[in-house]
Amino acid sequence: MEFKKGQILKDVEATQLSYEGMGVVKIDNYSIFVENLLPGEKADIFIQKANNKFGFARCIKRVVLSPIRQEVINEALMDSGSTSLAMLPYEKQLEFKENFVTYLFGRNIHFEDVKKIIPNQKPWGYRNKLTVFVKVVNNVIKLGLYRKNTHDLVEQSSYDLAYSEINKVILWLQKNINKYYKIVRQGDLLESITFRFSQLENKMLVIFNVKNKMLFTESFIREFTSQNSNIKNIIVTWIDKKKMNYQTLIRDDASLKDLVGNVQINYGWNSFFQVNTQQANILYTTLIDNLSLTNEDVVVDAYSGAGSIALKIANKVKKVYGLEIINQAVLNAIQNAKLNGVDNAEFITGDVNITIFKVKEKVTTVIVDPPRAGLSSSFLATIVKMQPEKIGYISCNVHTMCRDVDLLQNNGYKLVFLQPCDMFSQTHHIELVGVLIRNKK
Repeated sequence: MEFKKGQILKDVEATQLSYEGMGVVKIDNYSIFVENLLPGEKADIFIQKANNKFGFARCIKRVVLSPIRQEVINEALMDSGSTSLAMLPYEKQLEFKENFVTYLFGRNIHFEDVKKIIPNQKPWGYRNKLTVFVKVVNNVIKLGLYRKNTHDLVEQSSYDLAYSEINKVILWLQKNINKYYKIVRQGDLLESITFRFSQLENKMLVIFNVKNKMLFTESFIREFTSQNSNIKNIIVTWIDKKKMNYQTLIRDDASLKDLVGNVQINYGWNSFFQVNTQQANILYTTLIDNLSLTNEDVVVDAYSGAGSIALKIANKVKKVYGLEIINQAVLNAIQNAKLNGVDNAEFITGDVNITIFKVKEKVTTVIVDPPRAGLSSSFLATIVKMQPEKIGYISCNVHTMCRDVDLLQNNGYKLVFLQPCDMFSQTHHIELVGVLIRNKK
């Protein structure tokens, strides 16, 4: 049977849930991934995309419901793909994530001692950062989220994964931005708007990402900030000749302060900072507790951002080096070391593949918290060559971490600890903490 875009299939049944939280319908060995469809449920589906190996579809009508399905409280948010597991009760979400980690690591590297997943203390309203997208339709600026794998904008009445303070400011913009003619006239320059919020300061940065430099009128800035008093700064960013440019509209300071446990972190508008502050502290504490660090350890913290991990471990080790490619983040990390009275941390700007060779001491422990793509083969080779006794690995991508751990295990290391942590409730994303030790010869 041939499947193609636009086709409607009647009364098909999902047999399992994919790792992205989509129902899997199999017809003649052809897999169709359907959003918001649970195993055992039957539905009429509309094929949105198809190739000769698999397809993607959405539900038109559910014919048979799963007994574990719960009511989705925000259908528009789910329609955008932002809450792919919201139809599952929270305990079932945790079970799904833990089972997936156990399955993947068991199948690929025969590791089965996966610890019980750490629940999110706040399953809704946990994000300190959110980006909304912008489209202009008939001279009206619309804000929303893109439907997964498309540029179809899904407008929202509530952004329930974000802090309520962020939600309030976005909804104000949705209601009021079209009052400002000069902004509407330049609306096609607007691509997206990012909101970052600090609970410690009760302050927010609003970042307008634009195609080219655009004018924000004094009247807009005045009313926007007076009606939303926790806005600390507005930043406009654009790329010109492959270079990132930015302009601050209120003051020079474009940073926020927050706490990770008892460590105060100052971070810039474009610096990495975990989007779930409370869970980040639990994540880092879990890593530190299982690395068994001593005052003899010399540690490299790769992808160190503004220094959250490095500064949390500094009082336990002889020396820690933070490696980070974003210069502003390194400046923040140096400032944070002073802020927290840490004098045994050094931060180096540049690509980790290069900066790691600037560390001249014998490194006993390497900590990595890479982007979703995981570690490069060259950096993995460098770690193996350095022969640290311990490797701490934090990951937001189960697949790439499993791949990297497999390579490390084939080069003299052994995975001894693996802990999933729910940082991103209502979504299929999973955060992991792992510890590897070097095999004794």
